[in-house]
Amino acid sequence: MELSERAANRERWQAEVELWRASGQKLSAWARERDISRDALEYWKRRIPVAMPSAPSRSPLTLIPIRPALPAASDTAPIELVDDARPGWRIRLPIGFDAISLARVLDLLESRC
Repeated sequence: MELSERAANRERWQAEVELWRASGQKLSAWARERDISRDALEYWKRRIPVAMPSAPSRSPLTLIPIRPALPAASDTAPIELVDDARPGWRIRLPIGFDAISLARVLDLLESRC
């Protein structure tokens, strides 16, 4: 079969498959009604993809580089924790002190009290 014949054959079967899909009928019943080979229709059904509705065209994604802003320190003094029940206890921590480390310090102090 020449290339042009193959293309024509494929177009014919693509039309048949699309008509069958649009009919909503079972493949066997539709093929019998049309007097075409059920096996051939089955073969071409697997070869012809289901037509997907075309998505609206979109412009390509444009990425804009950003530089994260550092939080503005409203106060440059260290954080100070005071326990009024224990007047001599103060904890001074610099701004940005690691939260995990702070939790460990507090757990340690709580366990000794």
